[in-house]
Amino acid sequence: MKIKIPYGETAVETQKPEHADVLIPSDLKALHNPRSEIRNSIRNPIGTPRLADICRGKESIVIVINDITRPSPSDLFVEEILDELATIQIRDEQVTLVVATGNHRPNTDEELRKMVGDHVFSRVKIINHHSEDENNLVDLGVTKRGLPIVVNRMVAEASVRILTGIITPHQSAGYSGGRKSIMPGVAGIKALMKHHSFPIRSYDPILGQMHNNSFHDEALEAAQRVGVDFIINVVKNSKKEIVSVVAGDLVLAHQEGVRICDESWKITVKHLYDIVITSPGGYPKDFDLHQAQKAVTAAEMVVQKDGVIILVAECRDGVGKFAKWLTDANDPQEVIDAFIKFGFTPDHSSKAFMFARALKKSHIIIVGSHIESELLESMFFKTAQSVEEALEMAYQIRGTAASVLFIPYAIDCIPELES
Repeated sequence: MKIKIPYGETAVETQKPEHADVLIPSDLKALHNPRSEIRNSIRNPIGTPRLADICRGKESIVIVINDITRPSPSDLFVEEILDELATIQIRDEQVTLVVATGNHRPNTDEELRKMVGDHVFSRVKIINHHSEDENNLVDLGVTKRGLPIVVNRMVAEASVRILTGIITPHQSAGYSGGRKSIMPGVAGIKALMKHHSFPIRSYDPILGQMHNNSFHDEALEAAQRVGVDFIINVVKNSKKEIVSVVAGDLVLAHQEGVRICDESWKITVKHLYDIVITSPGGYPKDFDLHQAQKAVTAAEMVVQKDGVIILVAECRDGVGKFAKWLTDANDPQEVIDAFIKFGFTPDHSSKAFMFARALKKSHIIIVGSHIESELLESMFFKTAQSVEEALEMAYQIRGTAASVLFIPYAIDCIPELES
């Protein structure tokens, strides 16, 4: 039997070993009318009054939206919110959109138009968050663990704060959405860097896990300190279709979205595997090694100690900023020690840490990458030109009777070991 593994904008086909298993997320059915469902959720929220009742008589409304790197339906969110606000005589001039860039670059006007549509772009003020612009940041103290709560002044000083976004599996936060629009979305760079250092508190992968997750706990405490009045988040399937909308309370609405995600993405396996063949799901998820790393985390959760992870990823844009952390080290443990010492840095030490953590547990073979083999090998990876070649290498390490698992859409999948 042949199996197709996404690779760039195409797929590679390989023979599936006879006793190999395949993990595929169960796609939930797409909503027939997402706009109508967003409107309905705004008017029938979870755990809060209706949005119109929250905003009635208020002077300034801030809507936080995702940046261009996150596939959120910001156009639908904002149009429906503005229509709802118009029913209580809130004028467009009272509304500001703040783009939650985190430490990403500002979005261009062309990108903003693409994100919110021409109609919204011409109606309301839109500003990019700048994490290093101290004049536009406000200090709200620290969390119980000492994380500085330094956030965008426009957001902090608004009469009403509305967060929008998408809930997906996240390898540090457990799940995206909700509180992440504040921390790291509109946080100052120093707060953001300290927050992104919290994965060191959990040496094991925490994809899809929010319990005992300090990254999540800190983000939630920061968002609660800022004061979030309302959230609107969507859940999508692997085809990027909207399958659900949740709105209302920062915690309760987000929890409902996570519950829906779990129905689709959490898959139980009965045992760990000797060899795990994983793909992020093709372009743009594999456009560089930085993005493709997320597929390694899913594989790491179900691979045996000293097993083999085979990463199928095109990486047309190369490695990413984190390479030097690996190439300058003598072994993966040095990378881990450096991250513990220095924490998150703008050149993505956390990404190097996550690779190093996986390399401590398993061998990693990268298949078909556009990155030079010499560079990858200097980062402690092995390389192969095909899945077949990688499997032969893996069998030499684990034996020909090795158990094999395929995860073709790893970014949309949370494998869990059966209790």
